Amino acid sequence: MTVEPIKLLLWWCLLFVPFTIAFSFLEGKVLEGKNYGIKEFPSMLVGLNDFKDYYVNVSVGTPGQIQQLILNTASPYSWVLSGSKNTQCHNHSLCNSGSFYLQERSSTATNYNSDHSYTLGFIDGIAINGTATNDAIVFPNISVVSSGTDSTTKNSNRIYEKTLFNSTENIIYTSDKLALSNLSFINVNQTKNLQSGVLGLGGRITFPNSPIDQCNFDSSFYFINDMVAANIIESASYSLWLNSGRATEEDTNGGDGVSPLSASPLPSSLTDGFGRLLFGAVDPSLYTGQMYQFNMIPFMDPKTGVASTGYPIVPMGPIYMVSKGGDRLNMTSEQHFEPVLLDSSFIGNYLPASTIIQIAIQIGATYVESLDRWLVPCYVQSYGAKIEFTFDNLKIQVPLGDLLSNSTMHYPDKQAACFLRLYANSYIGFNILGQSFLRSTYLAVDLDGNTVGLAQAFSNKLQLKPQPQVGQQQQAVSSSVSASSTPILAAIKSGYIPYAYHKIYNSTSLALYPSSVSMFMSNIPGQYSASVFSNGIITRPMRSFYDTSRSTTTKSSTIFSSSLSLALPSGNITTTMYAAGLRQNQVPTVYQGTNQQLYILLGILVAFIAFNTVL
Repeated sequence: MTVEPIKLLLWWCLLFVPFTIAFSFLEGKVLEGKNYGIKEFPSMLVGLNDFKDYYVNVSVGTPGQIQQLILNTASPYSWVLSGSKNTQCHNHSLCNSGSFYLQERSSTATNYNSDHSYTLGFIDGIAINGTATNDAIVFPNISVVSSGTDSTTKNSNRIYEKTLFNSTENIIYTSDKLALSNLSFINVNQTKNLQSGVLGLGGRITFPNSPIDQCNFDSSFYFINDMVAANIIESASYSLWLNSGRATEEDTNGGDGVSPLSASPLPSSLTDGFGRLLFGAVDPSLYTGQMYQFNMIPFMDPKTGVASTGYPIVPMGPIYMVSKGGDRLNMTSEQHFEPVLLDSSFIGNYLPASTIIQIAIQIGATYVESLDRWLVPCYVQSYGAKIEFTFDNLKIQVPLGDLLSNSTMHYPDKQAACFLRLYANSYIGFNILGQSFLRSTYLAVDLDGNTVGLAQAFSNKLQLKPQPQVGQQQQAVSSSVSASSTPILAAIKSGYIPYAYHKIYNSTSLALYPSSVSMFMSNIPGQYSASVFSNGIITRPMRSFYDTSRSTTTKSSTIFSSSLSLALPSGNITTTMYAAGLRQNQVPTVYQGTNQQLYILLGILVAFIAFNTVL
């Protein structure tokens, strides 16, 4: 062979090999539009039903049966309520078509495992029993959201009509719907603690010898993974924004912020909705301040000692009461540091009993043992106080009104009484932050990389100044997308949440260990208890509203003025933490993502060296 053919061969390697390497890493990535660099993501409207649960409309079967599925961030599995054993459902006029699924009426339904009955009990106390079914699923309230336009513009056309020619054997994705022809779910006959169908948004569960373990389910049970396989999104991920800015008559009376008409079909536009579920991306226009990214804390099975990292569990720091004037008072301790599960299927929140007592004292709430609930005058929400939850350097402020719900009771002075949506974590064994917290939070979840992103949600009900960005001296690192640049949608990748500072703790030193469960709160000081008569009137003993345990003497009625109340009971209150995680040395670690350009340069370098070596 002469030298010339060798040169031609080497030049061919020099040109072909680098591009082959490059395309091998670009192949199968997210679907892009006609404009270079513009990516499109499916966005789904979220509704709020009469039971105060956030849901999405889903059509199941052929012909489609509309179901309202509650969003559940803690469960990876979806389920519907079976109407087969409900005699009323065999009469169209008596069955609520938005509540029950009739498998026998669907021509595309098949039994996943006809000989097996699934009894699943989840860590948050929800349990179901039923059979597995495979059927066609259509999400009708889908919009195509593009990353190529400015998301800060009020008249933005990021949600637009465009047909995406992207389909596989099992999934079809167009401008107005997302259809999956091969999705498996549980057809439920019995439920516990949640009487509704569910859209599972959780990660894969590791629970050996348990029915909920991922080994008992194949890929057809994870609908988000189907979207990855179809090149619609880059990783199994989503972000969730629940609008807390829509006021109703119930809002002003301590209600749950939803009118009786909310169970009607979902609205046609985002501004009329109660939230947005965005798959595969982060929308920076839906939050304010800096987003932080945390690795999911493992949940430890108390029986087997096996850890599962599929749950959105993050490290929660001190909790503060914040007055309208900005004064803050710690309701925990400066060293407070516990894992907490973020669970969208819960309306309330489960926290240490000692923390709830401190909050109750500050707002003048009383505990009714017969109801096992705290009651407070509904008007306290009008004073502008907030509960501030901290997660490292991140602060999420929740309006006090979002932690109240109306009741049928009142005080002797005719003032309406509201329930406090805070429950002792001893009821369930660990801390949970539910919907009332998530309404003030923009949540991004990377299921492939087991990470969670959190930020203060944008809301016209809660206007906050952006928090200062974290600098290098705080040993954190931002993503490659600058938060100071024009906010545009950006894709979530495995281990990478755009716009977020990644805070990493030593995974071996922090875990959620559930404690034993008790059904009633204990250690409630007598002066903070009350009784309810049959006519709904609340009576409570006389008590002092003056601080007897700190150096200052301030009336607790001044909590919402410029100086925050320091009122505390004179007796000792237990500070037992029911679900404390183990904390040792925190190790902030710089996150480094893989850059595809490096592989291209590497290929060119290899070819160049080979070329010069031979010659």
